[in-house]
Amino acid sequence: MMSLSLDFLLLSALTTLTTIRAQTYTISQNLSGSNFLSAFAYNESAIDYNNFGNVHFLSQSDAVADNLTYVDSNGHVIIKVDNTTDANGDSTFGRNSVYLESNEMMTIGSLLVFDAVHIPYGCSVWPSLFTQGQDWPDNGEMDLIENVNLATSNQYSLHAGSSSCVQSSSATSNQTGTTTSTNCTVVPSEDENTGCVVEDTQSDSFGAGFAENNGGVYAVLWDESGIAMWFFNRSSVPSDISSSQPDPTSWSTASAWYPASGCSPSSVFGPQTITLYIDICGAFAGDTTTFDETCSSVASNCTSLVQTASNYDNAYWEINYLRVFTTGTSNGAYAETVFSYKTLLVILGAASLKLYMLL
Repeated sequence: MMSLSLDFLLLSALTTLTTIRAQTYTISQNLSGSNFLSAFAYNESAIDYNNFGNVHFLSQSDAVADNLTYVDSNGHVIIKVDNTTDANGDSTFGRNSVYLESNEMMTIGSLLVFDAVHIPYGCSVWPSLFTQGQDWPDNGEMDLIENVNLATSNQYSLHAGSSSCVQSSSATSNQTGTTTSTNCTVVPSEDENTGCVVEDTQSDSFGAGFAENNGGVYAVLWDESGIAMWFFNRSSVPSDISSSQPDPTSWSTASAWYPASGCSPSSVFGPQTITLYIDICGAFAGDTTTFDETCSSVASNCTSLVQTASNYDNAYWEINYLRVFTTGTSNGAYAETVFSYKTLLVILGAASLKLYMLL
């Protein structure tokens, strides 16, 4: 007969299992096809004041007229850079592009899921899918998809106005990506805007590799426990992720994890606008060191590429859908799961040892 202590250990294990439960998600934004584009405002600007790129961000009417935003015959949303206008010899030429900002904001307790088959890439190309608070950087920024030129791995990052925002050292054991910068704080007056960056270890998470493998799915979960970000290539997408009730607690380890212990997800980040764009050159893609890492054999500098239209044949998003879910609560599902599984293993280990001693 089992001892009382063994009964207690097994009961504790069962109790712990019940705490590893899925949050109940309600879909708040379900964007695909024609309703995707209608959910965004076109941030028109003849000059890229934020990132100093060689672009003109068009109005909705101009972007539609130039065929830069549309839904293709497969029902996929296309958002692209102009790849038909040549301006050889014009060193000041800026290429037409698109900068979208969501009409609805995302709040803490939300899960964003983004499915695409193609992400813009190419020397001088700078795409990004991110969220940003109304008062930047004080209300924070979360970068889910971003890299430049011919990079093959995605970079995740947070940007915050708070000097107390870092990626804590405990994060690395609960993420698959590689941390390259732990300081999330932005100081515009000192031109400091690197953020706390995690690089994905999968070579098909960005660029040509992403496109060749029919893309994949990105997700970000923002709750009181922190901010978790995932990338799943097409062959590893969880079966529940496209359902009406996805369950992040059943997914594999996050690609990037920013626990609340290093940066408060509720006080540092305010309601977020979902933002998607394609920039050209500018502060990131046009940085000499960054450009030379993947494009030194293509051109001597970034801006020399802008005049030639064919350089932008791959500078487009092809999107299946973007969905935002909310739980109506800010409780921390990802951190709870990490903690509960570790606790469960300890309890089961102790129970096994006790049973062995009784035999």
